[in-house]
Amino acid sequence: MTIWSMVLREIAYRKLNFLLGLVGVAAASALLVGMMTSLQLHAARSDALGVLKEEQTQAMMTALRSDLRRAMQQLGYNAIILPKEQSLGDWYAEDYAAYTMPLSWAARLDDTQELADRYVPRLRQRLKWEERQWMILVIGVGRERVLDTSVCEGVPLADVIPRGSCVVGYELHHALGLKTGDPITILGRVFQITRCEQALGTKDDISIWLDLADAQELLDKPDAINEILIVEHLAVWGDIAAIRRRLATVLPECQVVEVASETMSRAHARIKVADEARASGEQERDRQALLLAERRSTMRKLMPLGVLACAVWIGFLMVFNVRERAAEIAVLRAIGFRAGDVRALVLSKACLLGLAGGLAGFALGVAAAILLEDHAAGGAGLQLGLALEYLGFAAALGVAACLLGSWLPAAAAAGMDPAEILQQE
Repeated sequence: MTIWSMVLREIAYRKLNFLLGLVGVAAASALLVGMMTSLQLHAARSDALGVLKEEQTQAMMTALRSDLRRAMQQLGYNAIILPKEQSLGDWYAEDYAAYTMPLSWAARLDDTQELADRYVPRLRQRLKWEERQWMILVIGVGRERVLDTSVCEGVPLADVIPRGSCVVGYELHHALGLKTGDPITILGRVFQITRCEQALGTKDDISIWLDLADAQELLDKPDAINEILIVEHLAVWGDIAAIRRRLATVLPECQVVEVASETMSRAHARIKVADEARASGEQERDRQALLLAERRSTMRKLMPLGVLACAVWIGFLMVFNVRERAAEIAVLRAIGFRAGDVRALVLSKACLLGLAGGLAGFALGVAAAILLEDHAAGGAGLQLGLALEYLGFAAALGVAACLLGSWLPAAAAAGMDPAEILQQE
């Protein structure tokens, strides 16, 4: 008869002792496996929530960009840089800046980071058109410089006007009977009309647009501009304080005026909501990470206590079992069993008990964790993923705890004197 067959027969004969041991090992394994599974489920759920929050924020930012692009297609630009000494009251009243600045200043914006998406330098001034006896607004348009496309993509702030040509506002070409292709003379210089604008109901209706170099020559202001139209970068869109702080380091000789509109107000609200959503997502991730760390700390403290409690419980059961089987062990020794065989008999039972208790604890722990985490939808798939990882851990934990608790009782059983025991019996 082999040792394993003797172990199975002894278990079948003393079922209560085996069941009590099985309950203890299963409880310890279920506690630890359940906590680890709960941590895994919690981490998976936190990651899923984080991904969902990120997707919602990205969707909001996509909608914001789309809204901004539509707004910029209508608005064109949302800030104007003027010379610092220019009075804003006079600028609003006259609709152009009396002071000028060098064209080279506009190039400083090329080195700005997250300040402007694009910019256009202009020279704008009221002028008496002597040949027609009209008071007009001459607008010299420079070359547009695109730095980024965070707000609007492919929407130019101003069309390119070739040298020697012009674009005429509605009131001028309508009242004077001008049409595309006609030559006009302004202060002795001849320009060809390339486009006649539609009615806008603003001062643009009495404006004539020229190439910047032509306007500088016409107004006798070489290499001068008096405004820079900019499209703010999305990072500072609507934050005039941030724009002014950054502009002060690039163009300290200038000031910036933001163009207010209903579309900008709506975009500002969307930006605020997006920022709040991003901040909320970060706070949620921090909270989940803190909770996960606390649970891991608790598990690290409970693991040695669980193993120790299981070992002590198994030790008591094995001590009682050895005492109960003292006569049986003495007979086995009398018929030729060695001390090592007796020790192997006790430890084999402990191994079988630990393996069975570990597997039972694994099943109970995973099931309890799924129920407690209320993650039934993804729990089944996750349980399969944890099977190989935690199943081996639970079995090894149960065997280790039982061997630890049974070592001294096994040594005591192996050291029994069979003659003394049989004489007492």
